[in-house]
Amino acid sequence: MLKSVDLQLFISAVKEVGKKLLEMQKSSLEVNHKGPIDLVTNADLYSEEKLKELVQRFFPSLPVVSEESFTGSIDYETFFVIDPLDGTTNFAHRLPWFGISIALIETGKPVLGIIYHPAFDELFFAEKGKGAYLNGERIKVSDAKDLQEALLSTGFPVAKIIEKPEPYLVPFREFLKKSQGVRRFGAATLDLAYTACGRYDGFYEPYLKPWDTMAGVVLVEEAGGKVSDYYGNPYTLSSDTIVAANPYIHEKLVEVLKDMHPEKVKPFRNPFPTVDVIIEYEGKIVLIERKNPPHGYALPGGFVEYGETLEECAIREAKEETGLDVEDLELLSCYSDPKRDPRFHTITTVFVAKGKGTLKAGDDAKRAFLVSIDEIPWDNLCFDHGEILKDYLNRKKANAKRNFR
Repeated sequence: MLKSVDLQLFISAVKEVGKKLLEMQKSSLEVNHKGPIDLVTNADLYSEEKLKELVQRFFPSLPVVSEESFTGSIDYETFFVIDPLDGTTNFAHRLPWFGISIALIETGKPVLGIIYHPAFDELFFAEKGKGAYLNGERIKVSDAKDLQEALLSTGFPVAKIIEKPEPYLVPFREFLKKSQGVRRFGAATLDLAYTACGRYDGFYEPYLKPWDTMAGVVLVEEAGGKVSDYYGNPYTLSSDTIVAANPYIHEKLVEVLKDMHPEKVKPFRNPFPTVDVIIEYEGKIVLIERKNPPHGYALPGGFVEYGETLEECAIREAKEETGLDVEDLELLSCYSDPKRDPRFHTITTVFVAKGKGTLKAGDDAKRAFLVSIDEIPWDNLCFDHGEILKDYLNRKKANAKRNFR
């Protein structure tokens, strides 16, 4: 672990960066857009540069992963992860609700966390096995035991909420009914810090990044709380949902959220039209490994867009997920079991098609690959794609018999 004297000097230097951010907030700001409502300011870039310099000065052997300069992959065993200014939209509107978050990661787990709230001069600190502290005083999570007495916090992913708000509003509405209230202040690092010191009883949010969460994770755990994903699984660098709370509330949050992952929640009652495609290619069929829940192997396919025919959807989804062009579309059958997709009730049309081009995964596909009939991974297929493939194979056998006669 890091030397105590180095840590104290490092923390003091981090606070100086935070105080400079306060000064910058009161002066003229340069505000740019990373997305339609996702902002970055000159203060974000200033803070990132200064914090990187501090890590290099105090801990020169350790690399840094930071939000504004992230390149898309993390290949280190031990490293710092930094959010130089969490709550940029608040900052740009001169709301005093933003912070700095720094975590040290070893073998995928946070072992040290620092969160600084400059406007209130509050420094949260935790080191694995040594407890959590606010301005030097030991802190612990709340002891609320029921959701009805709990104050919760959450956030919404700015890159996704504009296009499809409903999956994020469903759990929000549910907790408004079940708790004393749900706060949404727009800085996940501070939400986690406030959960660690008992001001909030619990926090949940989808699609956060390691720089948003890792310092807060070690804070909450060292303060006696629990942190997981929506399903109750251990929280990791690759988790796409987070639940943090005292041990009593955590269990109750997971009980609600386990069915409310944005990819799984059912915001509407009407069935959705979808298409799946069995692509015959080089004497085999194409399967994909899904990026999103439900995880596993599946046929290429997806939801039919407004104004799109079923055939057009099949051609588009095949191209997006496998890189292949398809032709000779032939209808296999339609499937309308309400339980076929744990995320939504769907009515699915399945086509068989010939593929041509170069196989390359994209969109929802983490990987696209070929399997022969003898290689189909029946036990790992998502949805009811096992049933679909059995129908497909039975039809091929029947066609072969007719051709033989």
